[in-house]
Amino acid sequence: MNILINLFALLLLVFNVNTIKLPNKYSCWGYEDNCQFNSSFSGSKIKCKKNMPINQKKLFFDRGDFGYIKPHISSLKVICDSNNHSDGSFLECSDHLRYCKAKNIYFDLKSLNPKTTKRYKEDVINEGEVGGNCKVKFNKNLLKSRLDQKGYLQTWAQELENFDSYDNFKIDDNNCDVVFERPTIIIKLDASVNMYHHFCDFLNLYASQHICNNFTLNYDILWWDTSLQGYVDEIFGDVWKAFSNSKPKELIHFSGKKLCFKEALFPLLSRQIMGLFYNTPIPDGCSGTGLFISFHYHLIERLNISQNGPKLNKLRVTFLSRSTNFRRIMNAEKVSCTIVKIFFDTKKMKLLRM
Repeated sequence: MNILINLFALLLLVFNVNTIKLPNKYSCWGYEDNCQFNSSFSGSKIKCKKNMPINQKKLFFDRGDFGYIKPHISSLKVICDSNNHSDGSFLECSDHLRYCKAKNIYFDLKSLNPKTTKRYKEDVINEGEVGGNCKVKFNKNLLKSRLDQKGYLQTWAQELENFDSYDNFKIDDNNCDVVFERPTIIIKLDASVNMYHHFCDFLNLYASQHICNNFTLNYDILWWDTSLQGYVDEIFGDVWKAFSNSKPKELIHFSGKKLCFKEALFPLLSRQIMGLFYNTPIPDGCSGTGLFISFHYHLIERLNISQNGPKLNKLRVTFLSRSTNFRRIMNAEKVSCTIVKIFFDTKKMKLLRM
């Protein structure tokens, strides 16, 4: 019987991974058209101090919650288009090329030299090394107007500024060394050794899936990391299983190759100007965000993490101490000893009362 139940649960997962379930008591996430804040997922999550101006609560929602997604959706514009997306190219991006979707495009990595490359290299893609076949429209002026912000972990400007349309391009063996048949997430990444840094990547990828309204696991993932050593993700590598059912691939392994993508997603990146959550100017006095809470639930469900607890009459204290000069806690040893003493004395008092 248990085998049948597990099989049924697996089938439900397979057939429903393209979407994410909004709890029935909410009418919207918060970024949709005509979504009323009070009936949205975030409506009951944000808590602010009494007598705080309503505009401050809205500002908190716009910068640190699902409101963060709205301008990316509203600013989406088509740069390249074709009548038939089965073979013609397509490119759509938000302001500043922070988020893009594409079909039937290529990147030529002939300028990626493993002997001279380094991490965060910004001149990997040059003229003639990125493009497609825009059979109906190619708005080069729109593309140029959105190149106003550049930075390795800020936008996709360096990778897409030389995008062009070529009448003779199509995805085949003559034009491509490697073809990514499945939809592919192309992502530039922050440091993997630090949870705060790396989860900027994961949170923005989750937000990007809300923008494109697709949560399927049937994505390939390409780590756009230009270091010869590659991108090592030993600590948090399992989190990728929440976004893809295949092992991530590394850009450096394709140096010198011409890569073709039938469908590509360029997600929001970790260090955008005024982005989440590295450079976010959040107003004081509010806490709680539906975006972060739903991200938490999403990971718990996708990674099949069980919560055993909280245990009755048990309190777990986690004390984190950094080792770098400007981040370490100067009296960390004293604090940890005090914590131990508090709990030891509490336990001793209980024993005396018995």
